[in-house]
Amino acid sequence: QLKNDVAELTAFLEQAKSVRVRGVLTAAKAEAEREIVNLEMKARIAAEREAAGTEAKRYLHELTDYGWDQSAKFVKLFITLNGVQACTEENVTVNYTETSMQLHVRDLNGKDFGLSVNNLLHDIDVTKSYRKIKTDMVAIYLKKAKEGDNWEVLTSIQKRLKQKQDTGMGKDGDNAESALINIMKNMYNGGDSKTKQMIAKAWTESQEKARMGGSMDALGDL
Repeated sequence: QLKNDVAELTAFLEQAKSVRVRGVLTAAKAEAEREIVNLEMKARIAAEREAAGTEAKRYLHELTDYGWDQSAKFVKLFITLNGVQACTEENVTVNYTETSMQLHVRDLNGKDFGLSVNNLLHDIDVTKSYRKIKTDMVAIYLKKAKEGDNWEVLTSIQKRLKQKQDTGMGKDGDNAESALINIMKNMYNGGDSKTKQMIAKAWTESQEKARMGGSMDALGDL
């Protein structure tokens, strides 16, 4: 269902002209993609446990808070996690792609922890990216594919949302905007709980970010 939602949202993005509608669709698409990654991570962890014959069930706690910085060569993420230095090297893993990273910490005080960052602003060099375990912290070093590039934000989604905020509220394409809003309402009304949660969250966040520029009540009755 979530993959179908992503496909629909991608199609809507290609049609959308209004800045605010594109912002809502972009946020909703990012939320759906994040949920897909988390579900895939949980499925992979469950398969690993089954293969290892692990009997004790541990829940995956999703991490959302982290800091980041950059140098000419690396983008650096800092994830605070109390006691992580007690974990073995094998229990703290990071999966990299050219545009994403997934941190997985296994069996820390009987719990698993995960962090996913997708749609990185620029490509990274997977082979030269690495992580370090420090006291109460995991530091992840993402090697820039193009050294010297300045990352104004961490992900392409954040860049789009920033551009939306900088541009302000669009006034053109009101008819197309209304049609897309109606489609989103139909997706919400006919969707499952995950879809409803995704769309409602994306719209709420968009409303909060737009308060400085005006009111956005078109989906207020969702």
